[in-house]
Amino acid sequence: MSTTCPTCAAADETVTVRLALLDSDRPLDPPTRELLTMPSEPRGTSGAAIALFVLAGLMGLLGLTTLGSGDKAADVDDAAYQLGYHYGAFLFAAVLLGIGLAVHFAHRSRRSDAADQWPRTYEQWQQLHQVWRATWLCRRCRVVFLPAASLRPDSAASAASSAIPAEQFPQWSVAVARQDDRPGAPTTAA
Repeated sequence: MSTTCPTCAAADETVTVRLALLDSDRPLDPPTRELLTMPSEPRGTSGAAIALFVLAGLMGLLGLTTLGSGDKAADVDDAAYQLGYHYGAFLFAAVLLGIGLAVHFAHRSRRSDAADQWPRTYEQWQQLHQVWRATWLCRRCRVVFLPAASLRPDSAASAASSAIPAEQFPQWSVAVARQDDRPGAPTTAA
């Protein structure tokens, strides 16, 4: 499968961006590789919050096993000790859960503060990923382009795109993906 470059009309030097990044026989130079790499998927929850939620769950399980293991604290007459022995793991789990929620909401507010950042949602990232997968690279000219109807026939970018220098690829791919994100744009059929 190949397509012709709109700049030099060569078909033997064109390859999809995805395959160009995977090509070990003719690897891309590091700056070009960085330009053409797909942005990472936006995460809804930070790694720190996930770790705290997991620890809270484990502490909750520890509390359940302590309650179900019998009364090993019966030898001690101190009511505070017995209360701590039976329910301390649950208290620690609640503290971890509270800290995890605070970290999660702080992450979410920082992400919403960066209003100019795109993609912000997983759906927007999917649109960008679709553009990234459909984009071709001409190794001879060092340009990227979309062949005609490579995205969808009803897409705003359905016509063949003109060649764009690889240095402009990150901004160009976002602009093409955002065309379908505007009000009144055709919906995704796939």
